[in-house]
This record gives sequence, structure tokens and C-alpha cells, in this order.
Amino acid sequence: MTAIARRLGPIVAMTLAAILVSACIVDTTGPSPSPSPSPSAEDTGAPSATASDTASASIGASPSASSGPSSSAVPSPSTPGVACVVKPQTALLFSDRVVSVKVSTSATTDFVTFVFDVGSLTPAGPPRGNLATAKPPFTDAASGLPIDLGGAHAVQVRFTGMSLSNDAGEPTFTGEPDIKTDLPALKQVTLYDASEGIAGWYIGYDGNGCVGLVRDGNDITVTIAHS
Repeated sequence: MTAIARRLGPIVAMTLAAILVSACIVDTTGPSPSPSPSPSAEDTGAPSATASDTASASIGASPSASSGPSSSAVPSPSTPGVACVVKPQTALLFSDRVVSVKVSTSATTDFVTFVFDVGSLTPAGPPRGNLATAKPPFTDAASGLPIDLGGAHAVQVRFTGMSLSNDAGEPTFTGEPDIKTDLPALKQVTLYDASEGIAGWYIGYDGNGCVGLVRDGNDITVTIAHS
């Protein structure tokens, strides 16, 4: 038995070595990992490419100084036969003292300019102005009496935080309180309120032209496009 064992020993050793070697072989032929997809805008939190629809509600930038409203103050042309919607606008003013109103026209636009003087040293509050559509009946704020406003359409310009009198107690507004015209669009500008820091005007006009509010130097100009 000892002689047989000596003969089988090398054979058994070689067999065990072969089994161990085969057990240590690593399979490297498996599938390679698939590439990870590129991150989407949603995964990274990036905003989508859709644009928001916004409308400006502030008074436009001041055009360059000139003898009258420049072409940059002219509103966008209106579509013939379609009324241009008046967008409410508001902004801080340069002064709390409006002293007069001027009307003028160009080949395409009528203008109503509110002329401002130097403001008070200690204003009651920040002066503001706003433009909005006006609907009848139109009335005088002090008396309550009706106002027969010319024009098929109307807007109102309302200034708040105003100084209505100077240090001597004299009215700061010395212009014409009621202006009637026969311009292509503009028909009437009338003062309907001058009390408790408020100065308000109705503006009557014809046609479907767009109406805007712009700065013209230190003054404020309402633009009415001819339709």
C-alpha cells in the first residue's frame, strides 16, 4: 500500500493543482456597463426654455430733450378698426407741482403734456402719476356736477402726493383747466379733481389709436396715436 500511495501521490497533487487554477480564473467577457444618460433640464433643476408673457406697467424711459415729445414717445401703431387696449401705467414723478397743460400734434400722434415746476422742499409724500381707462358718467370731484366730455373714448390721468398751492397760498396750477381741441384724435382735456393732494384730468379722444404715458424731460406726456 505504501508503494501504491507513493505512485498516486504525484497524480493527486497535479489534479488538485489543476482544480485550484481553474477556480481562480476570472470571467472578463461579461457585458460592459451601459453609459449613464445625460442629465435632463428637469434632473439638473435648469429652467425650461419657455418665455413668460409680461406687460410693462411703468412709465416709459425719458426721451432725449427736445422742444416737444420725440418720436420715441409715440405708441405702437394700432390695427385699423380694432380698438387699442389702454394698459394702466404708474410711476414716481420728478416733482409734486404741476403748473400747466399743453396739447400738440404730429403726423401720427396727438400729445397732452403736463408741465411740472420745481418740487416742494418738504413734499407731503412721494408724488405719483397713473394712467387708466375712464368710464362715464364723468363728474367733477368737488361739485359732483356731470362733465360732458368730448370724444368717443376717455382716459384719466391722476397725480397723487401733489402740492396744490405754493408757500404764499396761491394755486400751483395756473394753466387752462378745460381744453377743447379738434385734433385728429384728441378732443378734450379737463381738470376734474384738485383737492387733498390729488390732481386729476379726464382726456377724451376719438379713434382706436393706442394711448401711452411717457416722460418728456421733467414733464409727463400722454400720447394718443391716430387710428
